[in-house]
Amino acid sequence: RMLYFVEGEAVTVGGRALTEKAMVECDAGAECAVEGAGAGRAQVLMLQGKPIGEPVAQHGPFVMNTQAEIQQCFADYRRTQFGGWPWPDDAMVFPADKGRFAKFNGTEELPPSA
Repeated sequence: RMLYFVEGEAVTVGGRALTEKAMVECDAGAECAVEGAGAGRAQVLMLQGKPIGEPVAQHGPFVMNTQAEIQQCFADYRRTQFGGWPWPDDAMVFPADKGRFAKFNGTEELPPSA
């Protein structure tokens, strides 16, 4: 299991205090206590999976089984940019106070209020 501390002031994972964005490996066969340690909310992301016994090819953000599939991903991206990129710059940076959002079919979606 990999636990990613992605947002908040501080969190304690298995007795280990984290005060900045970090990744912690947790033993999948053991309990791993996660507690907020700062003021306000904290967000963590836990990922776990069983090995699938398949070959893995990776390049940049793409993960496939073969190098040929990776090359096809690049070709697809160059052709469609995964369905289109709605912004004028490939590396858009939004103001920090904008917060999280998604843009789908020309409509901006915001997360539910906290």
